[in-house]
Amino acid sequence: MKLTTAKISVIIIFSVIVILGILGMQAYYIKQSFNKEETQFHQSVSVALRNTAQALAKYYNTTLTAKGLIVREASNIYIVNVNTPIEQSVLAVHLETEFEKQGLQLPFEYGIYDCSTNELVFSDCCNVPNEKKNPVTKKKKARKTDVSNYFVVKFPEKESYVYQKLGNVLFFSGLILAACIILAAAIYIILRQKRYSDLMRDFVNNMTHEFKTPISSIKISADVLLNHPLVEEDKRLHQYAKIIKDQNQRLNDQVEKVLQIAKMESSTFSLKMEELDLNDMLKDVCLQNQWRIRDVGGSLEFDFASKHAKIKADRFHLTNVFSNLMDNAIKYSREKPHIFVRTYDKDNSCVLEIEDQGIGIKKEELPYLFQKFYRVSTGDVHDVKGFGIGLYYVKRICDEHGFELNIESEYKKGTIVRILVKNFQK
Repeated sequence: MKLTTAKISVIIIFSVIVILGILGMQAYYIKQSFNKEETQFHQSVSVALRNTAQALAKYYNTTLTAKGLIVREASNIYIVNVNTPIEQSVLAVHLETEFEKQGLQLPFEYGIYDCSTNELVFSDCCNVPNEKKNPVTKKKKARKTDVSNYFVVKFPEKESYVYQKLGNVLFFSGLILAACIILAAAIYIILRQKRYSDLMRDFVNNMTHEFKTPISSIKISADVLLNHPLVEEDKRLHQYAKIIKDQNQRLNDQVEKVLQIAKMESSTFSLKMEELDLNDMLKDVCLQNQWRIRDVGGSLEFDFASKHAKIKADRFHLTNVFSNLMDNAIKYSREKPHIFVRTYDKDNSCVLEIEDQGIGIKKEELPYLFQKFYRVSTGDVHDVKGFGIGLYYVKRICDEHGFELNIESEYKKGTIVRILVKNFQK
């Protein structure tokens, strides 16, 4: 699928919205979970303090106030207005026991205050024990008094206790946050790579267009030299002029390939479909390359037997596809290329095959043939020139037409390129 700038922008905007939505929902969920744990903590503490107050009232044979018994001074500070004499040993045992019953395993501080003066009478810090305590059997030195008191309980580690309860929630929230950060980093990398890719494509396009003018000038000059009487009489000069023309043509072909790839990958690329005869197009390509093969002592055979050769395609790009395949068959053949080109019918479709008896392709390299800039390894020998974009171009054009492209090859025996054409015209 071709990703245009507009499509990439839509994907990025959608991704940003998704990331913000996930973070927002996760923050809301953490807040709700924290509030739930806060409420549960408050309820457990209130139950424990109420039970402690009732135990003290029963112990001292007093009556508790109906309203305002427990006042939450802060999120971690509670005031219990029992208005009875309080012995610190009895209070400590009851607090530890009731907190343990409610599952509140965290340290706390308590203080006993005089109701008349609000002065601190006694204070201490306790940890809820793991073993169950019995207030009847636990003995501590009692402090006897007839003064009415109230007591205050403070939980200094209450925040960390609540967050500890949210351990799983915070852990998975951290994973989600990490995933969002990775996604954001991936988006940034994609944008940066796309920018570099656009700059490189523009540079290549400009460079290749700049090459066209000197290439055309060299071609005209080479033609003038080849047709000059003095050059025709001098075999050596004529050979040099022919080399200039051939190498200039080779350079022009490479530049054209780069321009074709750049045009194909642009957002404005489109095929100009028209009715064509596949057999006639292949015959023209074969005749154009026949002289190259005969010059090196090779042979080219063709058999156009397909009855479904009337197709709808882009003449320019399809001709380039056939020329690329023929050029590969010649380049990757041995000293004398032997090439077979045929068309035939299969299941109401037209099949095109270009077969050579060249060097072949190793099995492990077949999956990578259609990758851009990939070239089949030939060891330390670099006698076959190219950029590795020919088959990539062939694959893209076949995909745009809806053709099926397949390559069968056996190393050191030869290669068959097969194209299945389905959109024939009846």
